[in-house]
Amino acid sequence: MENIRKKVLVVDDDPQICRLLSQFLETEHALYEVIVAGNTHEALEVLSEENFSLVVADIHMPGISGIDLLSIIRGRYPQIKVILMTGYCTPEVREEVQKSGCLYFIEKPIQLRELRQLISSELAKEDEGGFGGTLKNIQLSDLIQMCCLSAVNTAISVRKGTQQGTIFIEDGEITHALCEKEQGEEAFYKILGWRSGSFETLGDIINPKTTIDKNWESLLLEGLHRVDELVAENAKIDEPPDNCQAIPEHKSLRVFVVDDSSMMRRILTDMLTSDKDICVVGTAKNGEEALKKIQELRPDIVTLDVNMPLIGGGTVLKHVMIKNPCPVVIVSSTYDDTQANTLDSLRFGAVDFISKPVKSRNMKEQQRRLIDKVKLAAKAKISNFRRVRSPKILSEETKSTDSQNPCDFLVVCSSGPGGYSELVKIIPRLPASLNACMIAVQRTLQSIILPLADYFSKRSRFNVLPMHDHVQITCGRCYIATYNFSMKLRTQKEISFIDMDDGISDNNAFDLFLNSIAEFFTGQVLVLLLSGAE
Repeated sequence: MENIRKKVLVVDDDPQICRLLSQFLETEHALYEVIVAGNTHEALEVLSEENFSLVVADIHMPGISGIDLLSIIRGRYPQIKVILMTGYCTPEVREEVQKSGCLYFIEKPIQLRELRQLISSELAKEDEGGFGGTLKNIQLSDLIQMCCLSAVNTAISVRKGTQQGTIFIEDGEITHALCEKEQGEEAFYKILGWRSGSFETLGDIINPKTTIDKNWESLLLEGLHRVDELVAENAKIDEPPDNCQAIPEHKSLRVFVVDDSSMMRRILTDMLTSDKDICVVGTAKNGEEALKKIQELRPDIVTLDVNMPLIGGGTVLKHVMIKNPCPVVIVSSTYDDTQANTLDSLRFGAVDFISKPVKSRNMKEQQRRLIDKVKLAAKAKISNFRRVRSPKILSEETKSTDSQNPCDFLVVCSSGPGGYSELVKIIPRLPASLNACMIAVQRTLQSIILPLADYFSKRSRFNVLPMHDHVQITCGRCYIATYNFSMKLRTQKEISFIDMDDGISDNNAFDLFLNSIAEFFTGQVLVLLLSGAE
């Protein structure tokens, strides 16, 4: 079989440079063939007729410059590597070259031996670079995730009509993106927002610069969240009625259990399958196994342990929300240091939390709570939980002064599981000048109320505190509470207080709380009922 040599195109408007490079590089004639072009128009004509592996082009040429030629090659022949050279390098030229995404940049006079060695090395990489081919019917986000998980160095060229963008990946992290006049994160989000088009990986190329420092998981989640928002704004979506359950009555709820303890996996499975409407379709002992099985089984809902070997629960949650979005309930030990990870789990899409079953407590009651939590979380519209943008931390100067003054306005929010995503849209936006106090009641674990209040307090102009007994209703404060305790408002000498019952609240506790507000609070009251997962 005939050995097909690779081809290298040299483009320079100086005939002597073309002849010199051609003669010197052709000493490697066994590896590649050298073809020359005197200008960019001639180069484009040759490129349209033959297949090239690499182009060496001068920057300063009449008409179309070498940088313009690189841009055209990127669009038409993204697999071709380009080396740029110039004898007139200025800071402006150097900056423009860095943005261009060329393979290498060489200043004249050229060290011919180094150039020849460089070309030979790059062409040899093509023979060792694995398989090349075409992928169809695949989402761009899937390709990006595959490249990042493989920790490769590459670039992905993406086209949609006349628009073109490039995403650079270095050691498995997204470090740079270009899209028309934009670069960095906004360019990445713009490319990811294209719903159709074509893409091609460009192999192991050099990243021209670093404009992105976020980890790739956060970028993908943010990008997909923006896509969801765009679709919701610009498209008419046929949604079921709000009172429509996600799981029809005749169908079993398909649950997948993830926990590194074999005993806990068995306990959770036994508890869940005791309900006739629930079946456990699979279990996993670590994050790596979980991701593979969830991809295959496509469960309706996942119960997830946070602290696991290999791939932790937080990472599993991010991957699930990217590739197989479904409701996720975090099942954690009360003695685990999970509070620090709680808000990240909420932010990346967890619907609810529940403590792991403990033998020293009433197992039947724990079983009932687990089943209720899972069934309720399964009704969640997952588009509401895919990603919540974290508000910025505010300086102390922007916060409301804790005046201890009674307020004329009281805001009471009630939300079901997953209501965090709604609170994050409200609490950070409360103006410091608002003459009001806010009470946010959530159906969640009592153990996360303190870190939740601290999180909001750093990002709100209000002073956000966990609810406790005998708190005073004052301006500029927001109290975070759960349904685990009964609350009652009372007034003493024109000052309003909230008292908490030591006993666990009953189903009518919130109604009774509102009754006490109506009876004793003399100012205006606004009640917000946030859906959460309900």
